[in-house]
Formats: sequence, structure tokens, C-alpha cells
Amino acid sequence: MQINKEPAELNSIQSYSEHEVKINQELYHSNLIVCREHIITTWEATTVQSLDMELMKPILDTNPEVILIGHSKSQAQLPVQVLLPLSQQRIGVEAMSLGAACRTFNVLLSEGRNVTLGILF
Repeated sequence: MQINKEPAELNSIQSYSEHEVKINQELYHSNLIVCREHIITTWEATTVQSLDMELMKPILDTNPEVILIGHSKSQAQLPVQVLLPLSQQRIGVEAMSLGAACRTFNVLLSEGRNVTLGILF
């Protein structure tokens, strides 16, 4: 699915499919973390269910107000050991389909929100 492009300085998602995302004319095929100005391509997370606070650390290092976890698997719930600490820190977090996460990320990014997207293929 093609998505409208944001200004070049932002890491908006230009397009996505089940196995890749396109950001700033570059295709990515492995798990990654995307925020306004940075892309981290070495995220070791494997599934939503496997997430813990250690795997969330690279995301938290971006100081987000909202965290989105996009995945290509069927519905998955974030583990309580991730939800509770983030709730206590007043950080919103949601796991959703890859497409929904990419679209939501772009909207929040365009609103100037400090959002970070973790992508799990």
C-alpha cells in the first residue's frame, strides 16, 4: 500500500507490505525501530509476546510519549511485564497490525507527537 510522503527530514513510512517497509526511499525487511529522526535496524525482538523491558530499552531510549508495535502476525497482546512499567511511566503503548501501526505512526508524526514504532516481521 502506498502512503503519502511527509517532509524529507521525518522518517515517515512511505509504503509497507507484509514483509517490508519503505522509509526515505529505502526498503527494510527485518525488525526495526523507527522514530522521527532515527532508524534502528538491529532490534533483537522476535514476537510481540517475547517483548520484555530489556528488548524495549532501545525504544525507551528515544524518549517516546507513544509507542506503537506493528506486527504481521494475527492479533497479539503485549505482555503485562511491558504494559505495567510503561503505564507507570505514562507512556502509551499499543500492538497492532503492521498496516495500522504504519498509518498511525504517520498521523502522530505529522501532528508533531514524539512517537516510536517498533516493527516485527
